[in-house]
Order: sequence, then C-alpha cells, then structure tokens
Amino acid sequence: METPAIFDSLASLTVVVADTLYTTTWAAINDVKPFPVLSTLHVDGGYPFDDNLLFRGNGGTLRSLHLPFSAIARNALCRFDILKRSGVTRMNSIHIGMATDVDKAYLAGRTDLPIEEQVHRMLEVVTALKTNCDMTEVSVYQAILAAPSTAILQHINLCRFGFEMVDVISLISALPSLASVTYTIVGLGASIESIPANDCPSTLYAKHYPLRRNFRKLCVLYAENVSADKVAGVAMLIAIMCPNFVHVDIPPMLRKDFSHEIAWSTYCRSFKPFAASISRLIYSD
Repeated sequence: METPAIFDSLASLTVVVADTLYTTTWAAINDVKPFPVLSTLHVDGGYPFDDNLLFRGNGGTLRSLHLPFSAIARNALCRFDILKRSGVTRMNSIHIGMATDVDKAYLAGRTDLPIEEQVHRMLEVVTALKTNCDMTEVSVYQAILAAPSTAILQHINLCRFGFEMVDVISLISALPSLASVTYTIVGLGASIESIPANDCPSTLYAKHYPLRRNFRKLCVLYAENVSADKVAGVAMLIAIMCPNFVHVDIPPMLRKDFSHEIAWSTYCRSFKPFAASISRLIYSD
C-alpha cells in the first residue's frame, strides 16, 4: 500500500479474501493502475475493497469476472462504474457467488437494494452469466425479468437452486438473445400444472409461440429427484414454444429413457401435432 506495484503483463488474477464484516473496508489506494492488461479476475471470500483498484485501466481487456455476492451487496459495480469504464463493450462471463446469511442480513436492513442496476449493466455487456445465489431471495431474478432491451446475454447458469418451468419461460421471454439455460428442474409450476394434461401442449403453443427464436439449448443439472420423464416433459413443452430449440444436455444415464419418452409422445394425441418439433430432441445414440 505504501509503494504500489504495477503488473503490466499479468493476465489472470485470483484473490482469496478471508470473510470480512460489512463494517470492514480496506483503505482506498489512489493514482495507480496495478493490472492494466488483466483479462481474468477471480475474487473469493469477502469484498472489503473501497475503491476500483482491481479494475483501473483494464476496461478493454477484462473478459472474465468472478465476484463474491458481497461485492454486489456493496454496490461495487455501480459505485465505481466498473462496467461503464472506457473499453468495456463485451465480456465473456460474469460469475456471482452465493449470498451468505451475513449478506442477506445486510440487504434486509436496506431500503434501496443495489441489485437491479448492477444486474442490468451485466446484461448489457456479458454473454454468459452464472450465479450461485438464490436469485429469488436476493432479487436477482426479478432484476433479470426487467432486463433492458439492449441485453446481450446468451447463456445463463442457475447452478445452485432449482426453478420451475414457468420461471424459465419468463427468463427466455425477458432475454431476447438467450440461447441456453442451465438449471435444476423442480417442476412445471402451478399455472402449467392447472392445465389438463391433454390440452397443455396446444395451450402453451397458442399462448407463447414463438417464445424466442434464439433459444436452442437446455442444460439439466443432476439432482436425486430428476427423472428422464420429468426432463422430457419440460423439454417437449419448451420445444413447442421455441421453434429453434434443438438440444437437451442431460446426465448420460438418463438419455436412453429420455429419448424413449419423447419417441412415445410423438404418437400421443396431445403431442402428435408437434411431433416434428419434439423429435429433434431424441439422442441419436
């Protein structure tokens, strides 16, 4: 801190900070750009930085960013205009860590949650977003649903918490460039489950088609209660709504039963009119 160094060739930096209280901040360091060509920054643990030290001068080079949720709770991205620096036009990935109980307690005491504006800035510059936090509990999900029309996000990974299909439909609808979603299937959602099974495909088609033409891929994370028929049920309904949806990435042990379920459904009265759309999902092996 007394004699700051400049790492003018460093492309990747990982910083692990012991969890810190929100009352703890590190003194700001002025007038130095220590990482001018950084392309990958990974910060774990706490986020006590009270300045933009890690981001100075690398707006045109930084492509991959991993931050603990405490950085978002502290409003770091907007306070220091991290994603509006000179040169920041497109990033490959941003990963937001899990919100701890300490993070949630800190946010609970605030009347102005610093979430939506930061999420919207991410959506305008990043092609892949990954989050370990419970998006519904800390308002990330609601912020994405209000995505700006300039959002360029193509891939979203909801790697920790399960979502219902109705929530995924809302995400696809909110993000015009979205091509893939990675998540854990927990069900269809009450509004879909209330539709008689025989009428469900045609009802969703009439209501949503074409939901999004850019959406192509569903990645299903493994969970003990995930079955091939449940995944197939969700995938077929998405295929009916999204005309270019062609692939489901599922655990190998489910693929045979998954394909059998879809092949059988092409002969059922409710799915038969959509046989061409759903048969594209069958694994060739």
